[in-house]
Amino acid sequence: MQDPQPTSPTPTQTPRNEPSAGSKPRIWQRIVPRVRAFAPWFSLALGIAGALLMERGPAAAGRITVAAVVVWVFLLGQRRLASLPDPKRAWLARLTQLARRSSLMATQSLLQMKLFFALPFFVQAADFTEPAHDAFLLGLFGICGAALWDPLTERWLARRHVATLLPGVASFVALAAVLPALGLSTRVSLWVAAGVGGAGAGLLLILHEAPGRRLRRVPYALVVGAALPAVLVLGASRMVPAAPLRLNDIEFGNQLQDHWVAQPLRGRGTAPARLYCATAVSSPLGVRDRLFHVWRKDGQEIVRIELDIHGGRSAGFRTSSRIVLGPHDAGRYHCSVETPSGQVLGSKSIRLTAREH
Repeated sequence: MQDPQPTSPTPTQTPRNEPSAGSKPRIWQRIVPRVRAFAPWFSLALGIAGALLMERGPAAAGRITVAAVVVWVFLLGQRRLASLPDPKRAWLARLTQLARRSSLMATQSLLQMKLFFALPFFVQAADFTEPAHDAFLLGLFGICGAALWDPLTERWLARRHVATLLPGVASFVALAAVLPALGLSTRVSLWVAAGVGGAGAGLLLILHEAPGRRLRRVPYALVVGAALPAVLVLGASRMVPAAPLRLNDIEFGNQLQDHWVAQPLRGRGTAPARLYCATAVSSPLGVRDRLFHVWRKDGQEIVRIELDIHGGRSAGFRTSSRIVLGPHDAGRYHCSVETPSGQVLGSKSIRLTAREH
């Protein structure tokens, strides 16, 4: 009987100790989350600083116009990168991820540039007695806040149904504010801005779908693309302040001297034989719009008078109009400065009592 062969002892597998480089991933793993947590705050501070220090002169108008178009190119490229499968090779995956992140950063920078260039012009042009202007500015401030916070911007642009809202609004407000500085009227600028914003939003909606489903998305994209022009046709242009125009001053009076009232009437008074409304309108490169004084009595429009613009000065271009009142034409009179598309620059009211014969 043979003795069993002795078995050689199984070597114990001990884990290999990583060299000193092994501590580096652990340090890196601690640093990366902190950097990522701090990055949105750094971006927020950078965006606010850029908004405060941004040049808003006529020379910047061309750059903002280009940015209003280029942002759609970046968004379309970002959609293309998002649709690519993750590469199997680690270095290629890192490169693709870097491209996606840099595309998002570039898109966010362009959005901030457009929004914060336009924001001060709309604030200056707004008539805060108009609830429609207040609603527009409230929405615009909300959009600006969303563009400043990286995580919110990224989530917003990734959502299929609302991804077009942020860049669409940014293009609209930027072009509406900047095109008048390039020689267009506020009316034409509104329509061009609505067309560019709507067309970009519709195209982006289609590209958010998988290639095989894009044709099904075309009808919905056409509706979205036509939404901005449609609401302008329905009267929403009154909600949009007439940037970059600004009403510097408005006064009532019963006498006119050098295109301005000699003795302003404050708040209330006796109905004069002639009631004048004098206004001073400011514009960066001169007034290229037809402007109107719209007179209302007790809320009802009574006359719309096209204005004759008189030479500029630091206080603005002077305009005036008048209405003739009878002895018993008492009531609340309202004079507003409006563009042909219904955008309101500002207004003022006065309550008049009947005068003696």
